[in-house]
Amino acid sequence: MADVERAEHTFGGGWTEIKLNAVSDYLNFYTRALQASPSPTNPFETWYIDAFAGTGDRTIESKSAGLFSQEPGVMERVRLEGSARRAIAIDPPFRHFVFIEKDPQRFAALERVKSDFPNHDIRCVPGDANDELRKVFSNGPWTQPGRSGLQRAVVFLDPYGMSVRWDTLRYLANTQRADVWYLFPLHAALRQLSHDHAALDAGKRASLNEVFGTPDWEQHFYKYTPKPSDLFDFAATSTPNRSADPDKVEKFAAERLRTIFSFVSEPIPILTRHKLRQFSLFLLSGNPNERAVSLIKRGVAAQIKKFGGRTLPSSR
Repeated sequence: MADVERAEHTFGGGWTEIKLNAVSDYLNFYTRALQASPSPTNPFETWYIDAFAGTGDRTIESKSAGLFSQEPGVMERVRLEGSARRAIAIDPPFRHFVFIEKDPQRFAALERVKSDFPNHDIRCVPGDANDELRKVFSNGPWTQPGRSGLQRAVVFLDPYGMSVRWDTLRYLANTQRADVWYLFPLHAALRQLSHDHAALDAGKRASLNEVFGTPDWEQHFYKYTPKPSDLFDFAATSTPNRSADPDKVEKFAAERLRTIFSFVSEPIPILTRHKLRQFSLFLLSGNPNERAVSLIKRGVAAQIKKFGGRTLPSSR
């Protein structure tokens, strides 16, 4: 029990609050919008699914002010609500909650969230998010005749690095009943795109193929420039040079996401304290219904306006 009590999920800063606030604001809009649909007597069953839930909390270091202004402050460890606990607090509430976490120590701490809310339908699931998400949507009321059509979900993909597989995104799109908040690992993808083309080893290629869902990224981000030949070299040679920056990677990611989702929002930039654009937060949906997409657009518009959505350039 002591190990569980000591388990902490320490990450992020102000940028983490922006991410969590954007998602929480949308969750409030979502449950209000669906509480009487398709009818007040037979509404949708709403699900919140956190695929990388961590411990349910997050710990930060905060500097408290000294007793007198001349004295230095003291660094204190402060525990804040993570995405899981924030989702539980949404009103009107979600009907069902699924929290997935692969790390054993974090998962043990995550189970405290379930025990803290005994009157909520909460499932804490250990395992890889890519595998466990499929199990959620291929079982229970999601496949039960008479109930499957009433299931609706918001899925939060806040991965560790580049750990969301493309086939997972495709699967979620194909459900046509899930709104997906996806924290695209922009900086991680850019780092894998080596300046030196020769440094693109098998591991980097596999990671980039997975995050973009295609090997076409290579011809998109690397251009061949002829090298001048010498007196004894009659055939011109060429070397690939990287042509990639955050805007270009973000735009390519959005284009790829549009090949599987019917709706892809403008990305909300998630920056570190050093103003480095670390992630791009997208809202995605595979719902083909125009009325549903219109509602989703209205719901996400407030977050984009509030947190600084980026209009993607038409060309680079």
